[in-house]
Amino acid sequence: MTAAASTFIAGQGAERPLMVRIRPHRMECWEYEGTRAQLEAESVIPASTRWPEGAGVQTFEVGRYRYQLCRTRPEGMKGPKKLWSTGDWWSLRCELIDGPDQATLRILEKQRALAAEIYLQSPAGQREWEARWNRQWKAQKDKAFQAFTSTLFPQQKKPSRNPKSGLPQGVQMVGGRDNA
Repeated sequence: MTAAASTFIAGQGAERPLMVRIRPHRMECWEYEGTRAQLEAESVIPASTRWPEGAGVQTFEVGRYRYQLCRTRPEGMKGPKKLWSTGDWWSLRCELIDGPDQATLRILEKQRALAAEIYLQSPAGQREWEARWNRQWKAQKDKAFQAFTSTLFPQQKKPSRNPKSGLPQGVQMVGGRDNA
Protein backbone atom coordinates (compact mmCIF):
# COMPACT_ATOMS: atom_id res chain seq x y z
CA MET A 1 0.00 0.00 0.00
CA THR A 2 1.38 3.41 -0.86
CA ALA A 3 1.69 6.17 1.72
CA ALA A 4 -0.89 8.29 -0.09
CA ALA A 5 -3.39 5.43 -0.33
CA SER A 6 -3.25 4.72 3.39
CA THR A 7 -4.69 8.14 4.26
CA PHE A 8 -7.91 7.46 2.39
CA ILE A 9 -10.93 5.65 3.76
CA ALA A 10 -11.47 2.47 1.79
CA GLY A 11 -14.06 2.96 -0.91
CA GLN A 12 -14.88 6.56 0.04
CA GLY A 13 -11.92 8.53 -1.30
CA ALA A 14 -12.12 10.98 1.63
CA GLU A 15 -9.07 11.87 3.70
CA ARG A 16 -9.19 10.54 7.24
CA PRO A 17 -9.50 13.12 10.00
CA LEU A 18 -6.92 13.46 12.73
CA MET A 19 -8.10 11.55 15.81
CA VAL A 20 -7.32 12.49 19.39
CA ARG A 21 -8.13 9.94 22.10
CA ILE A 22 -7.97 10.91 25.73
CA ARG A 23 -7.69 7.93 28.05
CA PRO A 24 -8.01 5.23 25.37
CA HIS A 25 -8.86 1.85 26.89
CA ARG A 26 -9.31 3.62 30.29
CA MET A 27 -5.58 4.26 30.52
CA GLU A 28 -3.97 7.42 31.90
CA CYS A 29 -2.59 8.70 28.60
CA TRP A 30 -3.61 10.47 25.44
CA GLU A 31 -3.07 9.49 21.85
CA TYR A 32 -3.05 11.15 18.44
CA GLU A 33 -3.69 9.16 15.25
CA GLY A 34 -3.19 10.64 11.83
CA THR A 35 -0.89 11.14 8.90
CA ARG A 36 2.63 12.45 9.38
CA ALA A 37 1.59 15.81 7.93
CA GLN A 38 -1.38 16.03 10.35
CA LEU A 39 0.79 15.23 13.38
CA GLU A 40 3.46 17.72 12.31
CA ALA A 41 0.79 20.39 11.71
CA GLU A 42 -0.42 19.92 15.30
CA SER A 43 3.15 20.58 16.54
CA VAL A 44 3.01 17.58 18.87
CA ILE A 45 6.22 16.02 17.59
CA PRO A 46 9.57 17.73 18.14
CA ALA A 47 11.34 18.68 14.89
CA SER A 48 14.40 16.59 15.85
CA THR A 49 12.40 13.37 16.16
CA ARG A 50 13.56 10.44 14.01
CA TRP A 51 10.52 8.81 12.43
CA PRO A 52 10.57 4.98 12.70
CA GLU A 53 10.82 2.83 9.60
CA GLY A 54 8.43 -0.01 8.85
CA ALA A 55 6.84 -1.43 12.00
CA GLY A 56 9.47 0.16 14.25
CA VAL A 57 8.72 2.20 17.35
CA GLN A 58 10.38 5.47 18.37
CA THR A 59 10.25 6.37 22.07
CA PHE A 60 11.37 9.72 23.46
CA GLU A 61 10.92 11.77 26.61
CA VAL A 62 10.20 15.47 26.98
CA GLY A 63 9.96 16.83 30.51
CA ARG A 64 7.70 14.60 32.62
CA TYR A 65 6.20 12.81 29.61
CA ARG A 66 7.12 9.70 27.62
CA TYR A 67 6.08 9.54 23.97
CA GLN A 68 5.77 6.54 21.68
CA LEU A 69 5.56 7.05 17.93
CA CYS A 70 4.73 4.17 15.60
CA ARG A 71 2.59 3.24 12.62
CA THR A 72 -0.82 1.84 13.41
CA ARG A 73 -3.66 0.11 11.59
CA PRO A 74 -6.11 2.65 10.17
CA GLU A 75 -9.61 2.22 11.57
CA GLY A 76 -11.70 -0.06 9.37
CA MET A 77 -8.72 -1.55 7.54
CA LYS A 78 -8.52 -5.32 7.46
CA GLY A 79 -5.68 -7.59 6.57
CA PRO A 80 -2.22 -8.43 7.80
CA LYS A 81 0.22 -5.96 9.33
CA LYS A 82 2.35 -5.90 6.18
CA LEU A 83 -0.47 -4.00 4.40
CA TRP A 84 -0.31 -1.00 6.74
CA SER A 85 3.15 -1.20 8.34
CA THR A 86 4.65 1.00 5.61
CA GLY A 87 1.68 3.37 5.20
CA ASP A 88 1.25 6.94 6.40
CA TRP A 89 -0.99 6.39 9.44
CA TRP A 90 0.75 7.07 12.74
CA SER A 91 0.01 6.84 16.44
CA LEU A 92 1.62 9.16 18.98
CA ARG A 93 0.93 8.09 22.57
CA CYS A 94 1.86 10.18 25.59
CA GLU A 95 1.91 9.16 29.24
CA LEU A 96 3.28 10.51 32.49
CA ILE A 97 6.75 9.06 33.25
CA ASP A 98 6.16 8.56 36.98
CA GLY A 99 2.40 8.09 36.66
CA PRO A 100 0.41 5.53 38.61
CA ASP A 101 0.35 1.93 37.42
CA GLN A 102 -2.84 0.21 36.21
CA ALA A 103 -3.63 -1.44 39.57
CA THR A 104 -3.42 1.92 41.37
CA LEU A 105 -5.64 3.51 38.72
CA ARG A 106 -8.28 0.80 39.16
CA ILE A 107 -8.24 1.29 42.93
CA LEU A 108 -8.55 5.08 42.58
CA GLU A 109 -11.44 4.68 40.15
CA LYS A 110 -13.26 2.38 42.59
CA GLN A 111 -12.62 4.82 45.44
CA ARG A 112 -14.17 7.63 43.39
CA ALA A 113 -17.19 5.47 42.51
CA LEU A 114 -17.66 4.47 46.16
CA ALA A 115 -17.41 8.10 47.32
CA ALA A 116 -19.99 9.14 44.70
CA GLU A 117 -22.40 6.38 45.80
CA ILE A 118 -21.96 7.25 49.49
CA TYR A 119 -22.76 10.88 48.65
CA LEU A 120 -25.87 9.88 46.67
CA GLN A 121 -27.14 7.93 49.69
CA SER A 122 -26.47 10.82 52.09
CA PRO A 123 -29.19 13.38 52.96
CA ALA A 124 -27.43 16.02 50.79
CA GLY A 125 -27.20 13.58 47.87
CA GLN A 126 -30.87 12.65 48.25
CA ARG A 127 -31.84 16.35 48.24
CA GLU A 128 -29.78 16.91 45.09
CA TRP A 129 -31.33 13.88 43.37
CA GLU A 130 -34.84 15.00 44.35
CA ALA A 131 -34.21 18.57 43.14
CA ARG A 132 -32.94 17.24 39.78
CA TRP A 133 -35.96 14.93 39.52
CA ASN A 134 -38.36 17.81 40.26
CA ARG A 135 -36.71 20.01 37.61
CA GLN A 136 -36.97 17.19 35.05
CA TRP A 137 -40.62 16.52 35.95
CA LYS A 138 -41.47 20.23 35.72
CA ALA A 139 -39.77 20.49 32.32
CA GLN A 140 -41.63 17.43 31.09
CA LYS A 141 -44.98 18.98 32.07
CA ASP A 142 -44.11 22.45 30.65
CA LYS A 143 -45.92 22.60 27.29
CA ALA A 144 -43.95 25.62 26.03
CA PHE A 145 -40.64 23.95 26.83
CA GLN A 146 -41.75 20.69 25.18
CA ALA A 147 -42.84 22.60 22.07
CA PHE A 148 -39.41 24.27 21.95
CA THR A 149 -37.51 20.97 22.35
CA SER A 150 -39.65 19.31 19.68
CA THR A 151 -38.30 21.88 17.18
CA LEU A 152 -34.74 20.95 18.16
CA PHE A 153 -35.27 17.21 18.36
CA PRO A 154 -37.96 15.96 15.98
CA GLN A 155 -40.03 13.19 17.47
CA GLN A 156 -39.23 9.76 16.13
CA LYS A 157 -41.89 7.22 15.32
CA LYS A 158 -42.43 4.88 18.24
CA PRO A 159 -42.14 1.19 17.35
CA SER A 160 -45.44 -0.64 17.22
CA ARG A 161 -46.16 -3.39 19.73
CA ASN A 162 -47.36 -5.92 17.16
CA PRO A 163 -45.15 -7.04 14.28
CA LYS A 164 -46.65 -6.17 10.88
CA SER A 165 -45.88 -9.53 9.36
CA GLY A 166 -47.31 -11.58 12.23
CA LEU A 167 -45.92 -14.91 13.34
CA PRO A 168 -44.18 -17.18 10.82
CA GLN A 169 -46.38 -19.87 9.32
CA GLY A 170 -46.69 -22.91 11.58
CA VAL A 171 -45.76 -21.03 14.76
CA GLN A 172 -48.39 -20.62 17.47
CA MET A 173 -48.28 -18.15 20.36
CA VAL A 174 -48.18 -19.82 23.77
CA GLY A 175 -49.53 -17.77 26.69
CA GLY A 176 -50.13 -14.06 26.39
CA ARG A 177 -53.42 -12.23 25.84
CA ASP A 178 -54.46 -14.09 22.69
CA ASN A 179 -54.77 -17.48 24.41
CA ALA A 180 -56.74 -16.32 27.46
